[in-house]
Amino acid sequence: LFIFKSSYAQFENNEVGARAVGLNGAFTSLSDNSLAVFYNPSGLGQLKYREVSVFYSPSPYGISEISTGALSYAEPLNAGTLGLGIKTFGFDLYRETNVILSYGNSFREKIYYGVNFNLYNLHIQNYNSASSFGADIGAMAYITDYLKWGFFAKNVSGAHIGESKEKLAQIYRTGFTIQPRNDINMIFEIEKDVKYPLSVRCGLEYFISDYLDLRGGIGTQPSSFSAGASIIYSLFQIDYSVFNNQDLGITNQGSVTINFGGNK
Repeated sequence: LFIFKSSYAQFENNEVGARAVGLNGAFTSLSDNSLAVFYNPSGLGQLKYREVSVFYSPSPYGISEISTGALSYAEPLNAGTLGLGIKTFGFDLYRETNVILSYGNSFREKIYYGVNFNLYNLHIQNYNSASSFGADIGAMAYITDYLKWGFFAKNVSGAHIGESKEKLAQIYRTGFTIQPRNDINMIFEIEKDVKYPLSVRCGLEYFISDYLDLRGGIGTQPSSFSAGASIIYSLFQIDYSVFNNQDLGITNQGSVTINFGGNK
């Protein structure tokens, strides 16, 4: 097996899940569904029922070479919640695959904590593949009944890949979710990728009825805008989002979630 002498794999932070994308990725202190596997594993401790979500974006911004797909699964147990995440990025000639095993739990449903164990695999045609392992950590806490804080550190273990030991993306996020009413979530957070400038993300979510949610978000570095909606019926939730990046333009994304306890 030939392992790369020079690897350019970064496993950069590309958002998955149309609900989170509709909030411009401001999901660290919310993370109240199986997407917590990708955004903050401590959020898994909030889940009461088994849940699975599927996301696929075959041609973001009209570029099939950056196709992205993801699956997340959460299984609540007496001793916490186990999660599984699988994400792929790229195309036949270049493919990044990330498999995540997660665990989240809580202390008196006020303080939440979680960890991810990652398997990273990079495949470049004619160069076989290289793999690496890494870990993420997350935390969440209710400051008041209406104010929640969240924190996520991606690749806190400093994982590298390939013979050149190319360092994978290392990202820190923190922020707050404010819920002034039961039908509104307001999320404010900051993100720092160690290789890029600090960015700010804000999202607003409004639950119109038991069957329809609306949301929107803005972000910096680069400037971006997003919007989205969810249709909820019985066990099923269908999410749609539109995302505008100042450099790449507009893209549309969708995902489907099944919550075995029934949504809402």
